[in-house]
Amino acid sequence: MVKAAIFCLLCLASPTEIIGAQEWQVSGAYRNPAEGYSIRIPHGLTGKTGVSGMGNQRGVKISLPSGGMIEVWGEPNSLEWKGPSEGVQWSLENGECSSGKAGPSEVVIGRLEGAQGRIACGNAVEIVFLAFRRPGGDPIYWLMLTTSPAHESEDKAILEKVAATFRIIRWR
Repeated sequence: MVKAAIFCLLCLASPTEIIGAQEWQVSGAYRNPAEGYSIRIPHGLTGKTGVSGMGNQRGVKISLPSGGMIEVWGEPNSLEWKGPSEGVQWSLENGECSSGKAGPSEVVIGRLEGAQGRIACGNAVEIVFLAFRRPGGDPIYWLMLTTSPAHESEDKAILEKVAATFRIIRWR
């Protein structure tokens, strides 16, 4: 009877009450074996992982001195894009802003060929990088910078520095 009562209480509780999201800071190397990648967080900066809204261990958010943010995460290629340019184009077309878009162009992310795009809207700039582990397959990897036009060039340099350290690692 006691076991049944405890089970019923657990069933009524929301998942966040049972298992709270663990958020922690990261500096130096960030490794994500669940998604199969790693990056280096630049010296003097820290990232947060386990952040609500990014899913458990999908990625990391790096706060920049300018107030900007770099997010890095992996996910399935659920829309089955054939390549990174197609995914970036979709991202540009389906964002909240309808002006200041630059179509996809090539970028190197670690040792992977990828695509990048840029959206400027009001006092915000968003730059996205996308790379595929293998053409048309899973997983895919996003690096996204959100910043202000005044800090775009310095923050994009940090994004490019992070992207250069991107590595595929063994899945677990």
